[in-house]
Amino acid sequence: MKKLLIILFLFIVSGAIVGIYLFNKPVESIERMQSDYTINASELLVEFEDDESKANSKYLDKVIEVNGKVDKVENNEDKTTIYLNAGNPMSNIIFQLETPSSAIQTGEVLTFKGICTGYLMDVVLVRGVQL
Repeated sequence: MKKLLIILFLFIVSGAIVGIYLFNKPVESIERMQSDYTINASELLVEFEDDESKANSKYLDKVIEVNGKVDKVENNEDKTTIYLNAGNPMSNIIFQLETPSSAIQTGEVLTFKGICTGYLMDVVLVRGVQL
């Protein structure tokens, strides 16, 4: 019985150590990840507007590089959100950057990389970085 308790205790401690390690493991930066797709902002929006389910199956949770003209930049305390013009005044491609950036200006044509989270009037990509 005593051996069983010792084995159970060691098993629990080992599980806790592995759990703490995995919880604190740093997330890989998008910058080092290979892009699944490279596309223009207007083309990406058109794909979602034409057939959202097909575009979701193609782009959802994938790393995508998107090139476009910066329409708007929102800087908050700990994040920057970039709105790329996609040719539709009602919709944009939105990037939420990994780190705040004050260097990005409206009107610039830039390329960003991020993970696509889907479409609700705008296509949203998170963990974005400027290339």
